[in-house]
Amino acid sequence: MPDASRDDELRPLVEFARALRSEGISAGTGATAEFCRAAALLGPEDLYWAGRATLVARHEEIEIYDRVFRSFFGAAAEAPRPPKRERLRLVTAGLDDSGPEGETGDASKPSIALASRIELLRRKSFDTCTPEELAELATLAAGFARALPRRRSRRRRAAGAGPLDLPRTLRRSLRTGGEPFARRYRERRPAPRRLVLLLDVSGSMAEHSQPLLVLAHALLRIQPQTEVFCFGTRLTSATRALAVSSPDEALRRAAKEVVDWEGGTRIGEALKEFLDGTGHRGAARGAVVVICSDGLDVGEPDLLRAQMQRLSRLAYRVVWLNPLKRDAAYEPLARGMDAALPYVDVFASGHNLASLEAVALELAG
Repeated sequence: MPDASRDDELRPLVEFARALRSEGISAGTGATAEFCRAAALLGPEDLYWAGRATLVARHEEIEIYDRVFRSFFGAAAEAPRPPKRERLRLVTAGLDDSGPEGETGDASKPSIALASRIELLRRKSFDTCTPEELAELATLAAGFARALPRRRSRRRRAAGAGPLDLPRTLRRSLRTGGEPFARRYRERRPAPRRLVLLLDVSGSMAEHSQPLLVLAHALLRIQPQTEVFCFGTRLTSATRALAVSSPDEALRRAAKEVVDWEGGTRIGEALKEFLDGTGHRGAARGAVVVICSDGLDVGEPDLLRAQMQRLSRLAYRVVWLNPLKRDAAYEPLARGMDAALPYVDVFASGHNLASLEAVALELAG
């Protein structure tokens, strides 16, 4: 036998939901049931918020809800205001609000706020980051991978306009006696361009090699089509070594694969080996190729110049990241850098995340 007292408690709530529907608010039976359940769990003082959370779906309906709530539950039932949140004041260590002579300033004035930790990490050089900060930067580097240029793939998908999708149109026409009233269209869907990383692990890049591998591991996790190569005096593919979930395990495997850590630099020979192998067959074709090196090459400049010319014809864009460029007084006078620079589309320092974001923005533009 139904509980009469419970029906008496629910009746005004149901009537209130009906009043809202009559005013144009789409509070259906499901929303009404949720409202009754929330009102039973909360106290009478929270009735307003119980209804607003369950019966109001759009911002423009709040004014109607407030008016119906006041009229239905009485003129005294004003909509309560949300409690004010306390504002936290972040003060830089070692500074206070005192004036130049020790006088206390106006407490209502905002104090010097600490810069965002994310902003600090974006500007911090990779070679000065701790392992924990590098792990955070690897997470933030996802934006760099997603901002890379895209291409139209060969695969097609359904679309509202474009070339006619004849097979789907004919199958659809079977429902209308063979007359193609409902036409279907398709388009080539966009796909991310392949990213190829060529990382210099020679002695002059020793401070930057590990941070670059950490970021390469993060980019490989986000975009599996990424190819990673390390070079010093020889070229070594590190893609398979970095294709694990743990960054520490990825670095250990890469250290075993790459045998010429902190040695000399022969960029021209490494590029020739890359292009003669997987590069010319498809890895570099239409890809964004990023070379991370200081350009201090001990090989022949003519060989590097010829290989950079080959690479520029194959790749969509050639990016050269040189950490020495962060110095405003830097000039690319090294013979290797001088030979390669005419065939580089984007030349940047790449020493921090902000520099990488600027590169991604330039590539997207």
